[in-house]
Amino acid sequence: MKTVVVFGAGVAGLSAAHEFARLGYKVSVYEVNQDSGGFFRSTRDMKNNMPTEYSWHGMGPWYHNVFDIMQQIPFDETGSVYEKGLSRPINFGIAPDKIGSKFDDSFIFNKPKSFRMLFLDKIMLGWLLLKTWSANRRTFEYYSSLNASEQWKPILSEKGFNTWRATFGPWIGSDWTNVSLHHVGQFFRKNSMSGPQHWHKADSQGPAWVHGSGNGWLLLRGPSNECWFDKWVKYLKKEGVEFFWEQSLYKFDFDGKYIIATYLESGVQVKADIYVLAINPFSAVDILKRTPQLEQENQLRLFEPLTQDGPHTQVSFRIAFSESIAWPVERSAIIIADSEFNLTLFAQEQVWPPEVDLGIGIKSLWTGTACAATIAGRIYGLPINKCTKEQFIEEILAQLFNSQGLDFLIKEANNGYGLEHFPIVKIEVWHEWLFSSTGIKPKQPKWVNTTNTQSYLPTQATSVPNLVIAGAHTKTTADLWSIEAAVESGRLAAQVIEPSIKVISQYKPLFLRIISAIDDIFFAIGAPHILDLLLIGFLITLVIVITLLIKSTFLVLIFYLQYFLHHQYL
Repeated sequence: MKTVVVFGAGVAGLSAAHEFARLGYKVSVYEVNQDSGGFFRSTRDMKNNMPTEYSWHGMGPWYHNVFDIMQQIPFDETGSVYEKGLSRPINFGIAPDKIGSKFDDSFIFNKPKSFRMLFLDKIMLGWLLLKTWSANRRTFEYYSSLNASEQWKPILSEKGFNTWRATFGPWIGSDWTNVSLHHVGQFFRKNSMSGPQHWHKADSQGPAWVHGSGNGWLLLRGPSNECWFDKWVKYLKKEGVEFFWEQSLYKFDFDGKYIIATYLESGVQVKADIYVLAINPFSAVDILKRTPQLEQENQLRLFEPLTQDGPHTQVSFRIAFSESIAWPVERSAIIIADSEFNLTLFAQEQVWPPEVDLGIGIKSLWTGTACAATIAGRIYGLPINKCTKEQFIEEILAQLFNSQGLDFLIKEANNGYGLEHFPIVKIEVWHEWLFSSTGIKPKQPKWVNTTNTQSYLPTQATSVPNLVIAGAHTKTTADLWSIEAAVESGRLAAQVIEPSIKVISQYKPLFLRIISAIDDIFFAIGAPHILDLLLIGFLITLVIVITLLIKSTFLVLIFYLQYFLHHQYL
């Protein structure tokens, strides 16, 4: 029996362990935390049992590997995590500071007024998205270096731009100050054209339903660890996987061709036939520096430039209320469009069943995320990464209470009672964020795609035969830092060793693949995008046609005028 050691019990590490265990390998997993889940994990407050999450997480219709692996994990004796642990699609609404004539009272994403966009805004928005969708080399090599917000700002109205930009944090999971045009484009293409549909059985909330292109995002029906990761670990243990908690990798022992051993920070030596490096790239940089010869390996040397923009700051928080607060739309998340910190809110009780404990004395529990780390707040004039914890809490409350759109939503659903009517029991921030006067720091740094990192994504395979890499920071067809990329990467890492392992690639329609292939030729010779050339050609043709029509009309008028004058003379 071959042995495998996986370093990291996040989504990628568990996915790799899952695949190796199914094929009969003896698998051991070492995790620096005391539980699994990585940047997706949850815990509970020891004082009042309130659940808390590293961040909020959704699963789109293009999460094919995620849903496939969820179907293999038992939730209980009646069904899988896929069947029992996923919510129905959620709705997104957009709440501005002021309710203007363009604001849609329903707060539903598919209502055009909620985006506060003019007709021309929608045309320009769609055109730039279509260009990213119908490109291949151009988007990976060029659009990936362009800041998305800077590309849209000159061509959208101010309100339309601010609202569009506000979706980058909650939807794409990034900071609009450094997310690339490539990233935004690929995200929305995958949501709009996701490929295979995912079928769900009838449940207490309604009949059977289908999750497919444009159908929205799903949440877990409970805290992440309780609903998914604890059950996954339990399943893997039954498959023979051993877990070692609060054990971190320190260095590799490399003989120039193979990894012959690894050492933990405790000094314990760990040996295996195959090693899976499934930890965040920032930690990987530190570990690889302790093995300089390995640090220069063709894929591992990419970690240094991959982390050049530093960790991503996306701070999650909970607001607990002692009274129930109704929302006018079932399973709706609200983007605070004019928030400096790019805030998004969701009421957990909307998707969690009644048996999930919200905490002592808590009737409504909102979870939120602050996604823009470098924009100054409205009270102290400080960005998130410079606030103390107390200042951060004051800022998010000010941004929420100043949103007339949010207050309107609360009043509409609660017989005229606004947000200020409901007493707050507690405000909690994910405990691993370390606030200080010198800046905020994460206990474990999180990586996301930026305008400087696309070209440095390593492959899962390395030139070291018994070392593979997993993580959403590696090359996948998902391409974007996401839960789907993490699962795909874990499967790809195992596939390097066992080619029979199934990995589901992302879908791209044939017509877009054809246009992208043609645009690759144009890009190679330095020509504009094929759509730009087609548009220019269309406009030139239109001008020629209009010119000919005008000329023809003029000649006809001259003819009739001559005819008229001739008959008048006679």
